[in-house]
Amino acid sequence: MEVAGRVNVHVMFRYLVINCLALYKVGMTTIDGNIRLVTAPDGTLLRIGHWPSAPGARRAVLCHGRIEFLEKHDEVICELNSRGFDVWSMDWRGQGLSGRTTDNPKKGHISDFQSYIEDLQWFLGLIGDNKDAETILIGHSMGGHVVLRALLSGLVKVDRAIVTAPMIDLPMNKVVSAAVAVLCSAACMAGLGTRYAIGFGDSDPARGTFDGNPLTRDRDRFAAIHSATAATPGAEMGGPTFGWLNAALNSIGVLRTLSSSTPAQCPILLCTALEDVVVSVEAQHAFSEAQPSCTQIRFENAAHEILQETDAIRDRFWKSFDRFIAPP
Repeated sequence: MEVAGRVNVHVMFRYLVINCLALYKVGMTTIDGNIRLVTAPDGTLLRIGHWPSAPGARRAVLCHGRIEFLEKHDEVICELNSRGFDVWSMDWRGQGLSGRTTDNPKKGHISDFQSYIEDLQWFLGLIGDNKDAETILIGHSMGGHVVLRALLSGLVKVDRAIVTAPMIDLPMNKVVSAAVAVLCSAACMAGLGTRYAIGFGDSDPARGTFDGNPLTRDRDRFAAIHSATAATPGAEMGGPTFGWLNAALNSIGVLRTLSSSTPAQCPILLCTALEDVVVSVEAQHAFSEAQPSCTQIRFENAAHEILQETDAIRDRFWKSFDRFIAPP
């Protein structure tokens, strides 16, 4: 047995055991009880979660960033439930407790971002149409990129979309970006696509230190992120591979073309963290200016993880959220 042609039966057994332990831990054993593994069309096991609200409620679909997983977003899920939303989410292939795409489960790897888009299409199809209530997509970082590209490509249709610190581009100038693109493309053509990109490995010690971290200014939520990772065996991720970076840069090029030529067919709320050093802030400004249906909210003193930030920043986000989803 293989998953995406790379994960052998022993690796698959390990992930099944981990998932069963996770289900036991949180008491979730059926789709109504929240978390399960589902086989995608290509045979990859994808881990999905469902946190229901009242019958007929609006639906919110959370699309995570790179290295994220369901348990990281407990606070956000509860806040959405309290606003009357059914919440659905999924561990992207290659991360969380979904099937891996390389033999090293800590590598962040994908060959083409189209795989993420197809997984999102499949996931929305699995959830099914909801003609009686709105469906909104909420995408963070890499997940925000996937949401925007899928919407502008016309491959998914929802009522509204909210993206926080979306990866519209990486924070590099044109010269550096071009050099990285050539390097990653050459590495992939040489058969090195599943190797870590230069400077990356199984773990990044800097991510475990609050001082100077690029994610949040909130010490308690920073600690909660690492506690969730420690409490979810198998979810820890290292850096990206040459293949992931190559795929990301190619997809960024596609999104750049779409953003300047194709208007979104639903309202978009774009939340930009002005202190972000993980993704390009300037690219978010440019996207907002190019898209007539996009409303941009700029968060001063916010790092990359707006939804894991200080109470003041999060309060402003939720007020903006409530205005955005309010009936006209």
